[in-house]
Amino acid sequence: MTQQAVTWLRCGALIDGGGGDPAEDMAIGIAGGRIVEVSPWDVLNAEAQATAKDLSAHTIAPGFIDAHVHLLFTCDVDHDATRARFESATEAELAITGVRNAQEALLGGVTTVRDCGDTKYAVLAIRDAVRDGTVVGPRILSAGAPLTTTGGHLHWCGNTADSLDEIRKAVRQMCSDGVDLVKIMSSGGAMTRESNVLQPQFGVEEMTVAVTEAHRFGRKVAAHSLNAESIRRGVAAGVDTLEHCYWRRDDGTYGDTADLVELLQPTDTSVVVTMAGIARAMLPGRESESEVERKAAVAASPTGDLATDYQWVPELHRAGINIVLASDAGVRFTPFRRFDETLQCGVEAFGVTPAEAVAMATHNAAIALGIGDDVGLVRPGFAADLVVLEGRDVSQRLGTTLEVYRDGELVADRGRILLPPLS
Repeated sequence: MTQQAVTWLRCGALIDGGGGDPAEDMAIGIAGGRIVEVSPWDVLNAEAQATAKDLSAHTIAPGFIDAHVHLLFTCDVDHDATRARFESATEAELAITGVRNAQEALLGGVTTVRDCGDTKYAVLAIRDAVRDGTVVGPRILSAGAPLTTTGGHLHWCGNTADSLDEIRKAVRQMCSDGVDLVKIMSSGGAMTRESNVLQPQFGVEEMTVAVTEAHRFGRKVAAHSLNAESIRRGVAAGVDTLEHCYWRRDDGTYGDTADLVELLQPTDTSVVVTMAGIARAMLPGRESESEVERKAAVAASPTGDLATDYQWVPELHRAGINIVLASDAGVRFTPFRRFDETLQCGVEAFGVTPAEAVAMATHNAAIALGIGDDVGLVRPGFAADLVVLEGRDVSQRLGTTLEVYRDGELVADRGRILLPPLS
């Protein structure tokens, strides 16, 4: 068998996704789309050094994993506008929006996305087109249309169920149609005014049926959870990830985080914290894109301070609960390319280093999504999904995205999507 040639990348700093401090002056060997070696630059032989791509002025990290996005949404200035454009769009318009957003995510260094808001399986088609090489984009995991109640949050995506039999049939149909996971709307949400964000939408038995059927098909379950009771019911049912995970009472006040820790510690449930545009607008020193965005951020913030708003996250993190940092890209004020701002929100809000924030959006995310043996780390045996960041000082913040590699191939370079050569 002919041994594949190794391509070498030299980096000034390496964030490997494990959460530790960056390593300086490292080399990454790639062959067959996988990482085959990671070593200090000075131990490479002369031949390898002579052929390596010199990125020694920059930082390399694992390709980011955005575990909560909406590829078919249009990042409008308010929820009603985004919903109206979604509902009025033709299937062709939805596909165009989805492909554009997927490529925008890739330009921001995101090499894997988990889509949480499909309709008519438009995202599944985009997923398959990327997988087949027809379209350049990030790896896509799609939940299909979210499972909700009649009149419930995101019912306008077209997947409602109101009885145990209807839930069972819906999940079976979704899995048979090829979704990668099941998303269940365990509470109301802000994008659906007729729903109630402070009340659960499904009972424990109903959610248990959904989880049981999904797990039987080998699919994980993500639960949109904006209040404490919906979180309790999701945990009792055995959901795999809690999306947003706001521990709020039915009067809107936040409960004791210690109770949430006690609930989650005995489980393997991951918490996906979404830092969307209204959180990004609160970054210190950042100028809001508009007065509308600034007012929306202030209105949505419980305390007016990013770190205080999310002080519950470090408590969960210290308790050993798997924290995933995601963006909710596609919702209001949240463009896909600015995943760097979501990462910086993690740094500011959770009191972690940039390398630790990267771990939450790579290794931790991969574990939550069930792909932790394949992506999320810069280590031998893993897919060569890599992002090159400008500069090598990442002590305070990450640099802008320069290059993006997927499975060892350069797919984005300084804001341009690179098409494969014609065969």
